[in-house]
Order: sequence, then structure tokens, then C-alpha cells
Amino acid sequence: MKSASLEASGLRVTFDAQAEGCFCTLTDLRTGHTWPRVPALVLEVYDRTLQRIERFEKVEVKTLERVDDAIHLTVANEYRGISVGVWVTLTATGELSFWLSTAEAYEHRHGLYRIAAVDLLPGLMRAGPDGELLLPINTGVLCSPADKPARSDRFLIYGEQHRWELLPTLPVAAVNTPAGGLVAMAAAGAAETECRVSTDGRGNGTVGLSFWFRNLDIDPVEQSPREIRFALVPPRQDITGFTAGVLRRHVTQELGKPTLTQRAKESPEVAHLLGATIMKLFYGVQAQGIMLGEGGGASAQPKFLLTMTFDEAKTGLKAFHDAGVDKIYTQNVGWNFRGHDGAYPTRFPVERRSGGEAAFRDLIAYGHNLGYQMTVHDNYLDAYECSADFDPDVIIRDPYGQLQVRGFWGGGTSYVTWPLAFADKHMAAEMRRIKELGIRGPYYLDGMGSPLYTNYHPKHGGTRTAMAQGIDRILTTARDLYASSATETGYLYCSLTPDLVANPGNDGLKGLCRPEWPITDLIGDRCVPLWQMVMSGLVVTENQGLAWTDTMRALLYAQHPRYEWSTRPGVQPVLDAAMIRKIKFRHDLLIKRFGHLRTQQMTAYERDSGYESTTFEDGTVVTADFDAGVLRVDGEMIPNPDAASDGNGRLTKVAAGAA
Repeated sequence: MKSASLEASGLRVTFDAQAEGCFCTLTDLRTGHTWPRVPALVLEVYDRTLQRIERFEKVEVKTLERVDDAIHLTVANEYRGISVGVWVTLTATGELSFWLSTAEAYEHRHGLYRIAAVDLLPGLMRAGPDGELLLPINTGVLCSPADKPARSDRFLIYGEQHRWELLPTLPVAAVNTPAGGLVAMAAAGAAETECRVSTDGRGNGTVGLSFWFRNLDIDPVEQSPREIRFALVPPRQDITGFTAGVLRRHVTQELGKPTLTQRAKESPEVAHLLGATIMKLFYGVQAQGIMLGEGGGASAQPKFLLTMTFDEAKTGLKAFHDAGVDKIYTQNVGWNFRGHDGAYPTRFPVERRSGGEAAFRDLIAYGHNLGYQMTVHDNYLDAYECSADFDPDVIIRDPYGQLQVRGFWGGGTSYVTWPLAFADKHMAAEMRRIKELGIRGPYYLDGMGSPLYTNYHPKHGGTRTAMAQGIDRILTTARDLYASSATETGYLYCSLTPDLVANPGNDGLKGLCRPEWPITDLIGDRCVPLWQMVMSGLVVTENQGLAWTDTMRALLYAQHPRYEWSTRPGVQPVLDAAMIRKIKFRHDLLIKRFGHLRTQQMTAYERDSGYESTTFEDGTVVTADFDAGVLRVDGEMIPNPDAASDGNGRLTKVAAGAA
């Protein structure tokens, strides 16, 4: 038997080679707790003769040696010609690092056997009935294995379209037990990382991350290095807050994400955004597609639904200005040819049914004169065949060589573009042309936060990592031209460049998960704001409602108020005096009075049934009792304008129209 070990910063890791493979033992020297002895690496191989993936827990250990301050481990399945090598180190911050390079991933019988995945330390991150698992689904989900049935599931970080509802936004997973916990983080190659979770039906559960290579034998394999790290969690720590701290250090110190305070000093557009209410002004859409309901009333000649003209929008903006809403950042939606999602990549001429280019330019200038930022809602990932500028060569191809379908929207069937194949005409030239309309402010790019695709295009094919790089290319180009960019959905790969991320995730998406998916039975406990704790003070996020509970949550998480409106019915709410009053109230409360929280880190979060509490870096504590409808900041009760006290401290709704 051969063995090798590393020890530093209160952590000892030992590997021992046996006939059936290499095993790893992890010990927390500060507490004396030893985690279960588990296989170091398990190989999963795509067998082309059987057309399926086979799992091999028994492997041959080819190399186990100490090299300076690292351990080099190589395991193989000799019969199938597969071998994989990893380097193990302890980082300066006391994290255990596994580094895998495809230079040490060999497929000597490539025509028959190919690597599908390398499962790392399976079973290490284990909890019993008194423990909990933290899953990177949505903004974060806690799972107690105590009452769960026997289930096993796996999903890729940053998602796959066939289960988009999972929304795995962050490259982490964690486990907590009374003896302490572990956080696993994909520090490199996150888009090629798989999260695996299981419960045994007897109160025990495991979670972990693995190195993913391919689902199909024809998949291209990402050549950049991958790294998964493990951090020890001391006993009695809040697992959500601790995990957020691990990932936030990675985001700020290694990935280089600046704070909003830094960005506001660099960009007047960001400085304005921090003091502004966000609004989407909606002008028109072709009456078909998912946005207008299942099937959307599709027809060969969809009706154009006009919801506002550019002149009517001026009247609305003036009403807000007269009401005292001094700063607004607008994202004009449906200004383009055929309206919202009308015929991308064609954007011009500006939609005449809403007023045409001259009226749109006049609206933009009018808004700027009021002190507002006027920009547009745009899209560079969707493309429609109805467009005169449709270019099939920059569309992702599916495994069968067909154009990759993405959805069904106002322009009909949409296809997914591959931004790394874009020439200047596909992106930068369009952005410059739009800028000439006079717009300024963070350039809003719709739908950048997409589950990642593998591209099987014969010329422009690529991996999930390449798609993430292409999306960041769009966000970076927009930021460089407009001094700031914005998008939606909180996948970390598209949250690093923009200053605004709408809809990082929400609890409602869990309810859309299919009952036949094993993971669905494991995510019902509760969502936690892991994403918000990581990204607070680094990006602006949105709160879109007008109800008092929306206001409570906006202040609890330091979210930015956002609204969508038109002047005619059909798609978005119609602007009226009552809406303006509510928006003014939220502008004064969330922007004027407590807007400073938006640039601060959320340092703590607590929840007990309907009661939630957050703490920010300056010591501000926000508490929200959703059962009672009571909101407090540092103990001071924030009055609900739609409720009144009954004299005993309880709140009751005011009659309609009395607000």
C-alpha cells in the first residue's frame, strides 16, 4: 500500500492506494472530526459499443506521489484505455484543491471508450438526520435529509434547457452536521461541473461536485483546466452565510468583480442607476408566443398589439416627474421593428406603429431633459428566420445538425446564436447604431442568463464554457460602449460583467419543477438568499411588485424597485394615478431613504417561519414579519401606507382607494 498526505491550516488529507483504487481521508485538526473515508476518484466512461455510460469505482492507481507541496494522483481503467491525473494542494486560505487538466485525461481507445465524468470524493459530503445539504438551485436551497425518500439526481452547474427550472446559478454545494461542515466550490471550469445529490430514505444524504466531460460521445470536451476546492466549516456555523463568504472571496478576489461603489466612481451611468427607480416602458408586441400564454394565439399572420406610443410615454414620464420621482432608469421595450422580440437580429426601422424614429428620438431627448436615463431593451441571443438579417452560420446546431430552437416569442420560433462566431455586423455595429439614437445608461440585454448549450456546428462548434465566454463577450462589448451593461438571471457566468442583474432567481420556480424529477422531492424545504449574500453590493438586483410584501422583501434584500407599464391594456399594467403614488412611495423609501444599503454586503441572514432578518456591513438590521406584515429597520417600524393600526399594534388593510 502506498500513501501520501498534506497538512496545513488545521486540515489534513491522506490518500492511500489499494488494489481496488485510491481512497481519501479528511480530518479537521481543530475539532478532531474525521470525514468518511471515500474513493478519491471514480471514473464514468461512455462505452460506444453499448451506447451508455458505465461507472467504475474500482480503478488502478498508476501514480500516488508527493511533489513539493502537492500530491499527484493518477488512476486508470487499463482495459478501456482511460486514465486521469489530478493535482492536490492546500491553498493559502486552507482550502483543499483538486486540479484537473485535460492534458492528463487520456482516451487511448477513443474509438470505443470516452471519459464522461470523473466523480470526485463521492460520499464525502454526508449528513445524517440532524444535518442539512445546501444545493446551488435557484438562489440556494436547503435540504434536510431527515424526512426525504430515497432519491438520487445530478445536474450541471449553470443549467441545461430540458430542466431549466432548476436554475443552478452558483458553482457551490455544501453540507452541515453538528461536527462541522464542508463547502465544495468549482473555482475553474464551473460550466463543466456537475452537482450530485442523494438521500437514502433513512435520514441520510450526500452532495458533491464532479468533473464533467460529456453526455454524448460526440460532445466536444472543454480543454481549459478545472478546479474544485473544499473548505472546512466550523461547528455551529450558519451554512448559508459561511458558503456565501467562501464564494464571495472567489468572486471578488479571484474573478475580479468590483463593488458597486467602485463602479459608481468609474461610471456616471452606474452612479445614476443607484439613485434611480427602474422602469420598463412597453410599446408593442406581435400577439403570439410564450409571453402571451401557452401557444399565445399563434396564427399565420399574428396581430400587432400596440400598447403605447412614444408620445404617450412622454406623458407618463412627465407625470412621474411632476409627482417628485426625480431619477428613473428606463428600458424601452418593443421600440424595435415589429416590437418586443419582433424580428431579431433586425432592429431597424424603429417601429412606426409606436411613432417611428423621429418620435423615439424625441422621447429619448425628453427623458434626458427630465434627468432620467433612457436606454433600450435588446437581445443578441435570439434570432428569427423572419428577419432579413438572419444568419444561420452564427446559430448553434443541435446534435442532429439542426438549428437549435430556443423558444416561441413575438417573432415566432427563436433560435440560439453563438456569440463567439459574431462579426462586427452581428453585435458591435448594431450597438453603435442604437447608441446614435441618443440613448445612455446601462445597456439592457435580455435573456443573457441562459442555460448553457453545447454547439455541434461543424465550423463554430464548442463547449458550454465557450458559450458562457460568448455571452460575456456581448455583455463586455455593451459595457465598453455604454459604460455599463445589464441583464437577467443570476447564473454567475453572466453576473460578473454587468452592474444590474434582474431576476437572479425566485422561490416560485421551485413550484415548476416536475414531480417525476428525483430532485423535486429534495428541494421543498426552503430557499435561502445565498446568491444575494454573495452578490450584495456587487450588482443591483430588482424587485418588481407593488404589494406591501414586495416592499418588505425589497428592503430585506436591498433590492431596486422596478416596474413595467404601458398606456393601453393588453400586456403590461396601464399607468394610472394610483400606480404613480405607490411608485413614488417606494422610490422615497427604497431609493431615497435606504438606497445606501444597495452598495453594502449582506453579512447575515436568519429565518424562522414567516420572520426573516438581514444584517448589512454597516450594522443595519432589517426585519420582516411576513405573517404580521410588519417591517422594521434597526427596530424602527416602517409604516405600510395601505394599512392602519387597530390601536393594539396590529395592522389592518385600509379600504380600497384610501391609500
